[in-house]
Amino acid sequence: MSDYAVMLMSFAGGVALFLLGMKMLTDGLKLAAGDTLRNLLSKYTSTPLKGVLSGVLITAMVQSSSAVIFATIGFVNAGLMTLLQATYVIFGSNVGTTLTGWIVATVGFRLNLQLMALPLLAVGMAIWLSKGNSKTGALGQALVGFSIFFLGIDVLKTTFEGLAGDVPFDRFGTGFSGMALMFVIGILLTSVMQSSSAAIAVVITAVATGVIPIHAAAVLVIGADIGTTSTALFAVVGATANAKRAAMIHVLFNLLKGPIALPFVGLYLAGIFWIFGPELSPAVTIAVFHTTIKLTGLIVLLPFAKMLTSFLETRFKETEQQPGTTRYLDDNILATPSLAQSALIFELKRIGRKSRKLITGSLKKKRSIAELRQDDEVIHELSFLTGEYIQKLQSRDLGEEAQEMLPGALRVMQYFSEARQHVLESAAIVQSGVKLPAEVDESIKILKKLLRSFMKQADSEKAGFSITELAKLVQQLESSYESAKSTVLKAGSSGTIPISEMVVLHDIIRGYRRSWDQCFKAAMYMDGFNKLIDHEPGTGPALMEPEQQD
Repeated sequence: MSDYAVMLMSFAGGVALFLLGMKMLTDGLKLAAGDTLRNLLSKYTSTPLKGVLSGVLITAMVQSSSAVIFATIGFVNAGLMTLLQATYVIFGSNVGTTLTGWIVATVGFRLNLQLMALPLLAVGMAIWLSKGNSKTGALGQALVGFSIFFLGIDVLKTTFEGLAGDVPFDRFGTGFSGMALMFVIGILLTSVMQSSSAAIAVVITAVATGVIPIHAAAVLVIGADIGTTSTALFAVVGATANAKRAAMIHVLFNLLKGPIALPFVGLYLAGIFWIFGPELSPAVTIAVFHTTIKLTGLIVLLPFAKMLTSFLETRFKETEQQPGTTRYLDDNILATPSLAQSALIFELKRIGRKSRKLITGSLKKKRSIAELRQDDEVIHELSFLTGEYIQKLQSRDLGEEAQEMLPGALRVMQYFSEARQHVLESAAIVQSGVKLPAEVDESIKILKKLLRSFMKQADSEKAGFSITELAKLVQQLESSYESAKSTVLKAGSSGTIPISEMVVLHDIIRGYRRSWDQCFKAAMYMDGFNKLIDHEPGTGPALMEPEQQD
């Protein structure tokens, strides 16, 4: 086997180790910092500066801009963050992702990597195996990933050192054609690896070992940043409208930043050497360059954040307008269970709103039973998709609280389904043309009025929602039900209506009773779910316009 074939295999192995390490590091940190990540995003994004700083901090904490962007999507979907707030977080996340390059440029070339990585690997593995899927275990997993990450860098260093004297890379990156070639290679490098951090690590390792000159490495970095947009675009295929909008913010940030930085690569590098001195190492120079061009993009694009957001809010409307499409569920946030749990709860709230709206509509004669059943099919499709999402979430590493919540979520959907079924059966009987005596008609009207009031107050998103007050209304409904039932039975026993009609009328009011009984059970679960996401009624998606909700 030729030396070049060995080097190619060594290069591929080094990249594979680096990617594996990055994945394990990110997955472990996301699981360990899930609640912290959620709290930071929900509480510290109220101003542009807080949003940007949160994006920088969280990305540095979990070592993945993609993870932060998709977590942000989850918050936008859940109505806990506006798209404009998400824009600031995504801008900051693009700056925070440069930390990986700093770690490679400093630690990776100043320490004996094997001497450092192997003990860390042993310690991390011991913690991970002993603590399992707990937060402590997740930190052990992150430590294992961190160790493998540096072993990958060590392999790349060895490979590039053997390659430096044999391939004339020093002629690349000069002139227009050379810059264009480096730019394209940078795009392809990230597109193939599906990780800009991995691509930047390869570039920094190459420039540190003398394989490529600094100027060529700088152009490669710009290309790698543009190549990272492919990751976001692939990830949101078939995703929610907000996911597509957030991905486009990430894409536009990097696409617009590239043309700004590319013509001035020489000036950037000259400025860096002027500030830090010519003795600055090539690896650190590229790390500084990467951070600088990200900051340039942030400074230039930050004033246009509102304009960009307004433009994107008018796009991807067709995804939101499809009747049987979930609004809050997104596969991209399954990797952060605490966020996926929040999204699931908000989708359950949406199913509840639609179910109660159908029940209220069935109490009127304006809508035909065919129209009502059509709406029921849409809700049934949403429930089916939500059930599939629950199954996906169950396969993840969840905490005890989330594990207990998922069966409750399935139960809530069943309650809503049964409530709709009972009231549709009653509506079908009513629309068949049953004639009611005056006293029976009046008692059923009172029952319907109370039922409409109940459906309005049973919304766990509504400001002032209280399960205690709802229970009092249930008592009134029970009393009204007994009164209506007594009226129907008296009418039947006195011969005012035939016994066959008496049975039919009893079926109608019994269907109403079962519908509120099932919805009350669902409301009790939803009240508990509000506490899981630290959510106060009246502060979420229900404050949006009705057409936006449904």
